[in-house]
Amino acid sequence: MKRLKSKFILILVAVGIMALVIGIYFWPIQKQPKSKEFTGVREKVTICHSVPLGALILIAHDQGFFSHYNLDVTLREYPIAKMAMEDMFAGKCSMATVAETPIVFSDLEKQNFSIFATINTSDNYEKIAARKDKGIQKPGDLKGKRIATQKGTIFHFFLHMFLLKNGLSENDVKLIYMNIEELPEALAKGEIDAFSMKEPTITRARELLGNNAVVFTEPGLCRITFNLVALNSFIKDKPDLIKKMLSALIQAEEFVKKYPDQSFKIVLEKVGIKESVMVALWRDFDLRVSLEQSLLLILEDETRWAIKNKLTEKTKVPNYLNFIYLDGLKEVKPEAVTIIR
Repeated sequence: MKRLKSKFILILVAVGIMALVIGIYFWPIQKQPKSKEFTGVREKVTICHSVPLGALILIAHDQGFFSHYNLDVTLREYPIAKMAMEDMFAGKCSMATVAETPIVFSDLEKQNFSIFATINTSDNYEKIAARKDKGIQKPGDLKGKRIATQKGTIFHFFLHMFLLKNGLSENDVKLIYMNIEELPEALAKGEIDAFSMKEPTITRARELLGNNAVVFTEPGLCRITFNLVALNSFIKDKPDLIKKMLSALIQAEEFVKKYPDQSFKIVLEKVGIKESVMVALWRDFDLRVSLEQSLLLILEDETRWAIKNKLTEKTKVPNYLNFIYLDGLKEVKPEAVTIIR
């Protein structure tokens, strides 16, 4: 009996020691300060956005990061980001996601808005699909061919840059402007010889043409930025809301780093495109909240192209620094801001 009692005491002592060791090991984690909980009236925010470039927004919404910062977020989805920004100007949402090209073509004198974050970049987003039976096997074969794109977009700019890189110009091809949804069928019917666009439009063309399709890519040639914009009046009235929004998106950024596979699945489920297409896009996404100096350079380069080709009424490159709100991200994550005033 005494022997059993001794064993029981030894077991209790061992369990106590293990509990003490575990407690000491995890004590720093338990003592870490919890993130601030926001109380009070939940602020309603509507974001006009397009997918899949707005992946961080989808993840933040799905994982409740907006709610954590006491934001009641409604998402309005658009096929192209330009429409999202237009609806923001029309008062249908508080903020919008947009690539840099629609900003270049905006009437900056009348539309009082600012970029307050870049939430994604990609340097392999745009591609060119073409027909092999039109004698197109390499980029130089595009000379004299009928090439379609959407006027005044990043895909138009990419085509311009791609032709230049391969010793051609827009004067060496017959440029045709079409809507995105028309492009794959027009190529399949032989109404055009090639087009410049993005996924999943490129994959649709591959499916229709089969072995007759050729696709050209040029990673690094044309970097697209995907940005959050809001009216200056909104930013001025609600600077704390902007900071909460940025904090939630930074939380989503960290989630992507920690759980890349889960993040991919969340976005795939939301965007409704083929997994193979999403895999290709996801590989080239840089999902970070930032305001980088390169954003200014990209805006300036695209403006020079638009002016030179008479695609805009602008006659000189604006000071885009006047259209970027730095204070919010500087306060939330200063190291993410590399723009020099």
